[in-house]
Amino acid sequence: MSFAGISSLPNQGFGNFATPSFTSPFNSKPNMVNNDVDMSSQQSERFQEHNDTGVEYQKFARLLETLQRQSNEQRGDAQLDIGRILPEFDTLCSTRAQQFERRKNAGAGFQVSSTEEEYKLWESESNTWLLLETLFSAFERQKPFVDKGPEALEWSDLDLIEHLHSTDSTFKHHSAVKSWLEVIAPPTNPHVGVKRISSSAKPAGSFFSQPATTTTQTNYQDPDATTRDGVKLDDHNQRVEHDLLQAVWEYIRRGQVQKAKEACEKAGEPWRAESISGGDLYSVSTAFTDPQYDREEGPIGNKTRGLWKGTCYALAKESTADQYERAIYGALCGDVPSVLPVCSSWEDHAWVRYNALVESMIEGRLSQFNRGGPSKALPIPTTTISSAKDIFDSIDNSDDQKLRNDSKDMFKAIQTSIILGQTDQMLTSMAKEARSARKAGAPLRPHMLRFMAHFVLLLRSKKSNVPKTDGDFFIKSYVDLLISKQLYDIAPLYASFLPHKLQIETCSSYLKTIDGSKKERLGYLANIRKYGLDLHSILTATVDSLLEKSSSASEEVIKTGVMQSISAPTTAREAAQIKSLEWLTFETPQYLECLFRSNHLIRQYLADGRLNAANALYTSLPLDIAESGPMGAMPTSLRREHTYYGDLLAARRVLEKWRSELETRPSKKDTRMAAWKWDVEMKELVTDTSTVLESLLRSKWLFDCILPGDNVRAHELRKLRQIYLSEIALNLHEVYFQSRDVIHSNLEKSVEMANLIAAERGEETPLHKELQDNGRLQELLAQIRLSSLELINLGRSPFAY
Repeated sequence: MSFAGISSLPNQGFGNFATPSFTSPFNSKPNMVNNDVDMSSQQSERFQEHNDTGVEYQKFARLLETLQRQSNEQRGDAQLDIGRILPEFDTLCSTRAQQFERRKNAGAGFQVSSTEEEYKLWESESNTWLLLETLFSAFERQKPFVDKGPEALEWSDLDLIEHLHSTDSTFKHHSAVKSWLEVIAPPTNPHVGVKRISSSAKPAGSFFSQPATTTTQTNYQDPDATTRDGVKLDDHNQRVEHDLLQAVWEYIRRGQVQKAKEACEKAGEPWRAESISGGDLYSVSTAFTDPQYDREEGPIGNKTRGLWKGTCYALAKESTADQYERAIYGALCGDVPSVLPVCSSWEDHAWVRYNALVESMIEGRLSQFNRGGPSKALPIPTTTISSAKDIFDSIDNSDDQKLRNDSKDMFKAIQTSIILGQTDQMLTSMAKEARSARKAGAPLRPHMLRFMAHFVLLLRSKKSNVPKTDGDFFIKSYVDLLISKQLYDIAPLYASFLPHKLQIETCSSYLKTIDGSKKERLGYLANIRKYGLDLHSILTATVDSLLEKSSSASEEVIKTGVMQSISAPTTAREAAQIKSLEWLTFETPQYLECLFRSNHLIRQYLADGRLNAANALYTSLPLDIAESGPMGAMPTSLRREHTYYGDLLAARRVLEKWRSELETRPSKKDTRMAAWKWDVEMKELVTDTSTVLESLLRSKWLFDCILPGDNVRAHELRKLRQIYLSEIALNLHEVYFQSRDVIHSNLEKSVEMANLIAAERGEETPLHKELQDNGRLQELLAQIRLSSLELINLGRSPFAY
């Protein structure tokens, strides 16, 4: 059988995919909360602890991670086969189910209801993983069939059925499901006793004594007496026989025929054990002697199996017999009606029908070679069940309301879809329901999300037919769940199974919530890198999302052209933006993306006059941010732009230092020493400031960063040139004019600035044009006019020569 479909569930609801409402045991109506019951915070915490500790997420992830590592070591890039860890999945779930079963039995109060539900979930999931393991094992780990002779007629009955199992995928599939249904049956602890010998069964005291009178109680050593003579056993022996028959049935239901025989032997009824053995298929050691089958020498099994089945069928139809005796022989011969009265669960009903289906296929195979078959006097049962679909249709259409309800259970529906090979439609239906639940605001049940994510991964590893969008939905939803629980160490593992775009989306969604130290954040990046995800794209998306989020919530309106002091504190929004860029500064391969975004952000800050924010961002970047890195040479225009911003901010720092010093000018009351000291320091500071400002004015500041094709950036750079070259020109005049008493020649220099502003600059735009476009040319000319008037007042040439 191929699991390319392991995929269309019958039209039955998947209910309860969304997290259910809490059900109080004090309220008789389901899904209703008793408002009179106050759940204390301590109880709530205990409830959460019992239901979702997060440990299971880690355990499943570690199994998957270990398998991934081993697969990479053994086969390189070969596709992961999650089927190899299905036994571990089963064990995890069954262990968890046992824990909840113990709590269920020991707990009290409001926890009982939730614990019972959790127990059922874990048990059902365990059974589902076991079903998958059973089916995969049947088709992938079988022993090869070895021919047993040139002619099938030479084969024994057992040989024929073994060949059928090896070559007929349908028979193999049905047999595997039947075995699974036997394994998942609840544990049984039957009570087997021994009958008492009644007085009427004791031998006569004397050969010549008078015969005993007729009694209504029969000798238990005559097994046919109750049916033949119509008499009953005494009460004690009736109970013992009933318990024995129930025990034998429980064993046969679980496929433990040998234990059923042993129970009969223990009860002192070896004849009953022999009657059960009649179903063994006939074979002889000479027909096939392959040692791997380890058969006994000589004939084994029942050569007249058909006659035996006819006898079993007759017993199963005996209306006066105990219901468990009828069920025993009905199961042995493949009859359904005689077994149904003792079936109490969905699994029981499915097993009875699968047992009948397997038996009918065995009979069909044997009849092809004229082996066995019914006699005219003792017919064998016939069944209308010819496929797995017939089985589940008969359960869904049963008159038993409880049985129909059970078949709609979430895991029962999943198990049905697996058996029928219809998981693709099931996944689509469940994904549709989950999306609807989420759209309605109902949180999805964590247990089911975890199962579905691993189920999808399993099917994909087996190259089964999984609807891509729906499969990705469950995996991404599970990753989102892990992120919501802050399980950042394992979230990237599952994200690695998503398409590239979703990998970026999911990982960046939690990175942008982390605001810890550099060491802490490097740890998160190590986890992402560990699973081979595209760290570069994830970090870029993280920063872009943070920048977009923070840019939409400006805290204040900034007037264009008003320059903020470089030492002023940044706003919370600006601090968040600057902090976000740190994600791109941890490794040199990210420098290009970081520089691109930092330049863009600085342009925004400068356009708003936020020199303080621009300075805070600039100084937070690595010193080598503009250097070439592993990704190749840094684009010249980006590197120059970054450098130019550094020049501007450095000039602004010197300017503000000069202004601060200017405000400390000594008064007439200060000593001559203080005045002299201030004069010396001011001369040095004026020289440094004027040199830096003039150098900036004479440079190609941002001009050679304007590239054709990027119209938005080019417009922003031109606007910044207009704003800041105008500002620097006015700042330089301010320094010259205000320091005329310290350095007398600076007054002339403040007038000579007109030549600097009016001079042609080759390919560059003249400074007077920059000032004019920014509307500040007249302001500078007014300042130069004041300088000229000051020269006239001093009796010097107003033209500075």
